[in-house]
Amino acid sequence: MSAGLMLAAGDSLPTLAFAYHMARCTVSNIIKETCEAIWQALQPVHLAPPETVKWKQIACDFFEQWQMPNCVGAAIKAPNESGSAYFNYKKYHSIILFAVCDANYMFTHVNIGSYGSQSDGGILTKSEFGQHLENGTLNMPADDCLPGSKVHFPYYFVGDDAFPLKFNLLTPYGGKYLDDALTIFNYRLSRARRCIENAFGILVARWRIFHKTINAFPTTVDSIVKATVCLHNYIKMNETSNSKYCNSSYSDQEDKFTGKVILGQWGKDVEGVPTALRPAGESRHLGPRNARQNAVRMRNIMTNYVNSRLGSVPWQVDYIRK
Repeated sequence: MSAGLMLAAGDSLPTLAFAYHMARCTVSNIIKETCEAIWQALQPVHLAPPETVKWKQIACDFFEQWQMPNCVGAAIKAPNESGSAYFNYKKYHSIILFAVCDANYMFTHVNIGSYGSQSDGGILTKSEFGQHLENGTLNMPADDCLPGSKVHFPYYFVGDDAFPLKFNLLTPYGGKYLDDALTIFNYRLSRARRCIENAFGILVARWRIFHKTINAFPTTVDSIVKATVCLHNYIKMNETSNSKYCNSSYSDQEDKFTGKVILGQWGKDVEGVPTALRPAGESRHLGPRNARQNAVRMRNIMTNYVNSRLGSVPWQVDYIRK
């Protein structure tokens, strides 16, 4: 009960210790043990590394919902200055949460417990996921034709422009003065990337422990974040529970005719909460770093495709010019 109140309602350790007439250290141990049990029970089922068939299903969902072909996930790193990414233990240290999600706002990978200040690219490189991505050991499907064309293209993830451009990690073009073709690519990429921003937003809005600084030991904070991510996926996989947890109006929606984004209720639920674990949003970096020639070529191919008759969406030109 105490763990549930802390995660969902955001009750502090002192409040729970007083309510249950327990020592604060006892409550802290209960919270940690409960969260670890949640992780051990749910992670193998609800946060297991996707196999090839699952990756293909995720790609189908991204194309059907966001018209981004061969995309298998959106990646982001929670910002260092989010209050929930800090804990009071000797000094303030940041817990960096790097995560990937599918088109339905469900997490497919999380990396928790990297301390210190690092760029998104640095987090990716040092994470287990990043190493598998670099080594080609994620069980990704073989290259496939872009819909309606004979152009073979790898399956890939999308990220913001703080991530390094890779052939299997597409990032936006940087710079202030982009032509229509590049702007359209950035717009199309951002539609898919919005999934991870929503996933984080929903996680924060529903688990109020992230509405303020978590005063706990590093290992306890790790366990808390991992447990809430698993619970998020568990609830979303249950149709009845998900209808209350994240109904259609709770996440961002898009006007099918104009492409206008209709912000979801989760944004209002975390509005005015300065310490919420929020997605970082747009980066200030002007462009991807250390882009390899092959990665640049892949992005150019996708740029041509989303600007072609086969890959365009009806409203994209009007949207970028409004």
